[in-house]
Amino acid sequence: MSCPSNENEIFSKISNIMVEALRVDPDKIRMETRIILDLGAESIDIVDIRFRIEHAFGFKINQSDMMRSLGEGLSAEQIQEKFTVGSVVDYIRKLLVK
Repeated sequence: MSCPSNENEIFSKISNIMVEALRVDPDKIRMETRIILDLGAESIDIVDIRFRIEHAFGFKINQSDMMRSLGEGLSAEQIQEKFTVGSVVDYIRKLLVK
């Protein structure tokens, strides 16, 4: 399984995962799309998405680290606002360059 080498490839994989996991129209998936607020993801969906990402990219994701990457000490509302497709793409890209 080859790892994507750029942001567009990562976005494409993440987009497909969101469409499959949340059964949403692909046109709704943009970098600024909020996963919880715009796509309606619930906690069980987040777990499913995380497992799908781990399978697609071949590494484990520490959910606490991923949430911390949004910012320290955020309220639930702030997390929902900042937890976007783009934030996931950025997090994955940073893990791939380590």
